Amino acid sequence: MFTRDRLTETAWIVIGLGRVLNWLFLLGVLLLLVLSWLFAESLISFLSNSNPGVDAASEATGLRLEMLIGILAAIATGRLLAALRDVLATARAGDPFVAANAGRLQAMGWALLALQLLDIPASLLGRFVPSLGSAAPNGDISLGGWMAVLLLFVLSRVFAAGAVMRDDLEGTV
Repeated sequence: MFTRDRLTETAWIVIGLGRVLNWLFLLGVLLLLVLSWLFAESLISFLSNSNPGVDAASEATGLRLEMLIGILAAIATGRLLAALRDVLATARAGDPFVAANAGRLQAMGWALLALQLLDIPASLLGRFVPSLGSAAPNGDISLGGWMAVLLLFVLSRVFAAGAVMRDDLEGTV
């Protein structure tokens, strides 16, 4: 039973677009990180000229650390979107309550937990490298994000138990 409704079709498109944009972001940040090392002197010269009086070497290090946080966030986001796509695929196929989705929801929980934990170094980076100014990530702690992590882990357990109950029920018929 293949279900098509406006929500699942829109979500399918949004997730696909998100995955493409996430990959482009990841590749772009990786390229910038590599270029920041290959052309380190030019970067420091540019930063010195654009912000006189600021420690350009410290700012370059801060930018590189910000890029590393971005790379880790893109990897976690990629895992989150891939698992979400797979859960949605089972919903589109009309059978979302399968055991595999419990594992996918748990993977989504771990990915979202990683994103929440990345707020900590992002916040520290903004605080300890003030030369980044507005380019520093804000690193705000999100209560909603932490609740979403908890929700995904709980839903994972619910899906696992539901899949076992469903298999038991099918075995008795």
